[in-house]
Amino acid sequence: MKKSLILIFYFLAIGLSGFGQAFSLKQCIGYANLHNSNIVNSQYDIDISQKKINEQVGSMLPQVDASASYTNNLKMATTILPGEMLGKPGTTIPVTMGTQHNVSAGVQLNQKLFDPSFGIALKAAKISKEQTQQSLQQSTEQTIYSVSTRYYQTLIIQKQINVLQATLDASAKTLASTELKFKNGVAKKIDVDKIRVSYNNTKSMLQQSVLSYKQSLNNLKYQMGMPVDSLIFLTDTTLNIESKGLELGTDPFNVSNRIDYQLQQTTLQLYEADKKRNIAGYLPSLSFVANYNYNAMRKEFNFFDKDQNWFNSNSIGFSLKLPIFDGLQKQAKIAQSKINILKTQENIRHTEQAIKVDISNYEIQYKNALDNIRSERDNLELASSVYKQTQLAYQQGASSSLDLVQDESSFREAQNNYFNKLLNLYIARIDLEKAKGNLIQYINNIQ
Repeated sequence: MKKSLILIFYFLAIGLSGFGQAFSLKQCIGYANLHNSNIVNSQYDIDISQKKINEQVGSMLPQVDASASYTNNLKMATTILPGEMLGKPGTTIPVTMGTQHNVSAGVQLNQKLFDPSFGIALKAAKISKEQTQQSLQQSTEQTIYSVSTRYYQTLIIQKQINVLQATLDASAKTLASTELKFKNGVAKKIDVDKIRVSYNNTKSMLQQSVLSYKQSLNNLKYQMGMPVDSLIFLTDTTLNIESKGLELGTDPFNVSNRIDYQLQQTTLQLYEADKKRNIAGYLPSLSFVANYNYNAMRKEFNFFDKDQNWFNSNSIGFSLKLPIFDGLQKQAKIAQSKINILKTQENIRHTEQAIKVDISNYEIQYKNALDNIRSERDNLELASSVYKQTQLAYQQGASSSLDLVQDESSFREAQNNYFNKLLNLYIARIDLEKAKGNLIQYINNIQ
């Protein structure tokens, strides 16, 4: 019955794989590239930046506006005329002029002929789009990092469950054998109790690993953008970083591989474009203007009467705008751009040094993790060998239950240490590749 309960826990842990969908690491990343919210929003930002480019291009295309107005002069204005105009010198005569109802409609065309800031603004919009594309790459890289670490964590817990299950099965057999010996008077009650305690400890560790697996799998789904109630199981059970892909590459590192460095370079370009745009604000701009209008003036509201006349007018011309004095606003903006450029250049120099420190530290961390996993693997193999020999000796009556329990405890501890160091090794390698800016390429090259 106890063994059946453990099996139930185990099948819950692996996510009912017989009814779920299989996912390799690359499939998890592929799913995340389509459904992770950060990536989806970054793609929306690219679409917005393209629309901003279209907006800038549209500012140099002809601008056509139509307008119409209606005025009802409820009480028309009175104008004073000199009496000399009507043969009454020395007097003034009040005169009401105009019509009560006035309607006008027209179309105006405005075409920029020369605008020195247009080319700079268009270039800035294109740089901004490049920045959003880099932000997408940054979101993709961060998502790959998060998915990979969660995937490896879940995978290692799954392996740990397999080993704990095998250990529990062996412990259950030993417990059953000792209980039988106790009934036959060959073993002592204390021997049964010691082995039962060891059995319960292993079962408790297995149950805790089952819960950890479910939590880790839920976190993986969240990073993928997958509903948490989806049933999946992991297929990359043969991933073995201990036997392949361990050696570090000898290719020289290029700081421009780092996406955060690229983003700072793009930010510098934007500030330089902003400075040029403010300088261009001192130059004149020239536009062509054309108008075509219709007007009608009536004493009565009869504008739909076909017998009444409408009067048209049209004009063409040029509009020249020459900035003279703006209260030194543009000068202040240019000064701000210069300071932002200096600040960004300093940030770039700082980032270059930070990247070199990151790579150096992560290389040390990776090499240390590699040494640790080799040591822990040897220790695990030794603990496993000792445990098996003690089991055999106990079954033959050549070893005590205390020795068996102690060696089983040492074996479990060696297993736990090994899996912890194995996870550290996986994450150390991913951290190193991320620090070099090669994470996407590294994951794509995994067989």
